[in-house]
Amino acid sequence: MRLMALQARNFRNFARLELRCGSRLNILIGNNGQGKTNILESIYVLGQFRSFRGVGRAELTRWGADVVSLQGTVDHPAHSSTLTLSMSWNGPRRVLKVQGREIRRAIDYLGHLNALVFAADSVQVIKGSPEGRRRLLDRALVSLRPSYLSLLQQHQMILRQRNRLLKGPKIDRANLDVWNSKFAEVGAEVIRARGRYLKRLNQQLGRLSALKLGSSTALQLQYQPGLGAGMDEKDVPTNGGDDGAETVQRLVEAIARAERDELRARVSLIGPQRDDVSFSLEGHDLKNYGSQGEQRLAVLLVLIGMLEDLEAELGTPPVVLLDDMVAELDRHRRGLLWEFLQNIRAQVFISGTELTADLEALCAAVPETQVWRVDAGSIVASS
Repeated sequence: MRLMALQARNFRNFARLELRCGSRLNILIGNNGQGKTNILESIYVLGQFRSFRGVGRAELTRWGADVVSLQGTVDHPAHSSTLTLSMSWNGPRRVLKVQGREIRRAIDYLGHLNALVFAADSVQVIKGSPEGRRRLLDRALVSLRPSYLSLLQQHQMILRQRNRLLKGPKIDRANLDVWNSKFAEVGAEVIRARGRYLKRLNQQLGRLSALKLGSSTALQLQYQPGLGAGMDEKDVPTNGGDDGAETVQRLVEAIARAERDELRARVSLIGPQRDDVSFSLEGHDLKNYGSQGEQRLAVLLVLIGMLEDLEAELGTPPVVLLDDMVAELDRHRRGLLWEFLQNIRAQVFISGTELTADLEALCAAVPETQVWRVDAGSIVASS
């Protein structure tokens, strides 16, 4: 999968952006605040139709503009010819197109341009709230299976309805029981999907840990499903033979146990919206006991593991977006990143403030590399 060309109008600080992309490595150089991250964000939005910064369309729209448009030419091995993807919005109305044909459903648009993004602040995935760790899983799952987005949206709708009932002046028991049943059924699907993905990702991390850290159990991610106290990933069936009934039943039981607390809190305390993931390195919890260096190493290895998993499952690697990540890595970890980038098939976009000696060495080692200078919302190729 390659993004061959990118066009943007009125996106962030770019009135007009035209980019003919290098097929392997694209390096964006410029001072902070000039628009490097905005270019990476435009690629991500074009493929996933949402920002990795967690902002809405209003924040993505250039000041004073009404209509925003993004267009990309994609070389995708699953299609016999190159694809043209386009997205535009004017206020609340958004239009998605593939090959000039308007796409009504998001799941029919997703998958044409998959992107995996890691930034300098990606260590916040480890240090921050559970929401960020859930988002990490969900982004990967949407790339693997676009229909997973519909599942998430269905869960959110049921969750809102259930919370509305819990907040009411008087509990409608019959109605709550109906929504509890729907909540357990859909929530179990989300939990099983996340559990299966983490199980597979840990296999990738085990191989990477054995190769880079000398132990197959050095870095592992532990799933903590929102099933209440005393329940962990071992209680979530993830094998293909399970039809999901066992997970539904465990979620039903967890809801029953938490009912008194939920009625008191007037909000749902059980379910995948309470899931979490913990990161452990050499057996110790990275969130509470890991150094900055260990956390960055874990993020880097997770990036590699997720990329290899996506490529294995889809048959083609996603586009990789690395935003100012280089500056946050020490020499040893930069060496690990350069080695990784030289040996993968994926197209990569890297942003940085300067073309350092090791970046120049990477350019020399990787064929089909393009360097760009970004300055105040304009971009030019650098010789």
